[in-house]
Amino acid sequence: MRHLLLLLVLAFLPSSSAQGCGMLSNCNGHGTCTVSTGKCNCYEGWGADTDIAYYKAPDCSKRVCPAGRAWGDVPTSATSAHALTECSNRGTCDRSSGACTCFPGFAGDACQRMKCPNDCSGHGQCLNVQRMASMTNALPLSNATTYQGYETTHTWDEDMVYGCVCDSSWTVGLGTGETQQSEWFGNDCSLRRCPTGDDPRTAADETDCGGKKAKYSTEKGKIGNKCHVDCSNRGTCDYRTGTCSCYMGYFGQACNEMSALATGG
Repeated sequence: MRHLLLLLVLAFLPSSSAQGCGMLSNCNGHGTCTVSTGKCNCYEGWGADTDIAYYKAPDCSKRVCPAGRAWGDVPTSATSAHALTECSNRGTCDRSSGACTCFPGFAGDACQRMKCPNDCSGHGQCLNVQRMASMTNALPLSNATTYQGYETTHTWDEDMVYGCVCDSSWTVGLGTGETQQSEWFGNDCSLRRCPTGDDPRTAADETDCGGKKAKYSTEKGKIGNKCHVDCSNRGTCDYRTGTCSCYMGYFGQACNEMSALATGG
């Protein structure tokens, strides 16, 4: 009789899986419990079926992190790659907060984009390549273009690869009154060009770039276009500060003034 009562009690107790769901944790307040199966149906961000995560806690006790297109993965077909992946394969997920900790060089809530070096040092704009390619002031020495696939398709990384477009106190470009180099430069815009000037020792105007090919470009300057001649060719430029150290006999902010002590040809 005692044995029969024990069997009856066990028969009416929830299964061990149901105990873990409905009786004990109630899905930790982050989901609903299906008592008949003992399965938690977690809310979004806590392991829902729609969440993309490396790990989902069956009792909804762990957070999942934002997902982005994977920077590196195994293609599933000839046209399918860069699947949605937690932290975009470029960071680790903090299960207690649901936040990605991105690897160096990556940023975004899902580490989905590249980080501009040193945040452009406060002397430039951090732009994705799609926007950069379409802006004439971003690529002043070449014609504006686009960064995308044929027709209406788009490249997967067009809004993920970022770089610095450095600031300038003068207009940069190939047109009249424009200068072929920007004031701030370098991959992180931390370097600064020195004041420009015409070499006082030469008859020709060193700053005239009309008809001259721009550096790193096949385009030529229009009439009235300016070359950037650091320190008028009569001093050395400290690119960390953007100041000239003039040779003996030369003076001025751009070393474009000459005294009787001037040497050199």
